[in-house]
Amino acid sequence: MRDIPNHLDDPQQVLFWEFDEFILLAIMFGLGIILNYLGTLLIIGLVGIKFYRKIKDRQANGFLPHLLYWYGALGSSENYPTSKPLSFIRRFF
Repeated sequence: MRDIPNHLDDPQQVLFWEFDEFILLAIMFGLGIILNYLGTLLIIGLVGIKFYRKIKDRQANGFLPHLLYWYGALGSSENYPTSKPLSFIRRFF
């Protein structure tokens, strides 16, 4: 279980989870209601939070947004970028 936040810079919490972990549980809850597998998907969501928390604790802050950007899930600050450089190109002339 997480500690109670002591500073303004600490991440937001909802009950026992940080906000990004709670979003994962809320998505699984919503899918469980829609698919009529609420109990199963809530358990999967709680186990998923446990694994997500392990990954998040081992990595630096902001690891997930960097990972999503690297694999193309997050775009740049432009609305519709015209092109993206290939990920294996390290130098541009």
